[in-house]
Amino acid sequence: MRRGFWLRKIPWFGALLLISLSAMFVSGISEGSSVALKPGTVYTRDSAGEQVIAYNAGHSYSLDKDGHVIISYSNGKSKVKAPLTLIPGYREDSGMSEHETGFFISIDKTAITYGGSRGTPVQVLISNNQGKTWNTYPVTKELIGTTKNIGFISKNEGWIVLSRFNGMGSENHYIYKTKDGGKSWSEVKGNANTVYARVLTGAGFVNDKIGFLGFRYETDFQPAICWTQDGGKSWTKLHIKLPDGFADYSLTPLSPVFDGATGQFPILLSKDGAGNVVGTVYLTSQNYGKTWKYNKVVFR
Repeated sequence: MRRGFWLRKIPWFGALLLISLSAMFVSGISEGSSVALKPGTVYTRDSAGEQVIAYNAGHSYSLDKDGHVIISYSNGKSKVKAPLTLIPGYREDSGMSEHETGFFISIDKTAITYGGSRGTPVQVLISNNQGKTWNTYPVTKELIGTTKNIGFISKNEGWIVLSRFNGMGSENHYIYKTKDGGKSWSEVKGNANTVYARVLTGAGFVNDKIGFLGFRYETDFQPAICWTQDGGKSWTKLHIKLPDGFADYSLTPLSPVFDGATGQFPILLSKDGAGNVVGTVYLTSQNYGKTWKYNKVVFR
């Protein structure tokens, strides 16, 4: 699993790139929502399908020799064993392998979504007290597929994106939301799959209206990002023009993370194949994603 990178600023990338989104943005926390959480550690997948950290909040997970999920909080100050056992690595369509599982880990909310294949429903395991107690809730009874992304924007509001691989680089994606802390989930009926049904590598919502989906690099659309302004009912492609120097790389967006108005969008750079990741570009926003600017590049 890839972790840190060494930082190196590149002089010819010094100018800030402002990316404007033409449509009107609904900024801030939505009406009636609870106070937003500080960002938790967000896990997602790189262009080769391996699990990586899109944002590190100082919390993490690991598997012991028997596959038990171990959650570490505050850079290892406390560790707990979650009541969940996973298969290390990736086992296609099992629903219970590590790379098929979605993780969101913060001080106030830990959520793990798993299952969804071979007769197992998709479920979410949640702790609101750093692993002292856990509860399991159903997401859907349907057999959706293999990969999952999960996140929370407040103690009550969260989202899950389930993906089903169709072959030949095609995936369908299903978005679920909760308003009661993860006890119940409702599917958002939208057009995401008609806009772009490729391999998902990241997802993130800033509030109950604004969200982003990131996809494995493609030759015709890089970086491949779609966004919604109505909670996932409708999606459009977000065309981002990066400096000419990035044309030599394949670009794979991970999951954007927001802390209030401030957002960060990591984009993996790869050369000569999906597995050859050489660095990460970071875009930042100070206005809930209304505009983005190039911030820095970090090479391995």
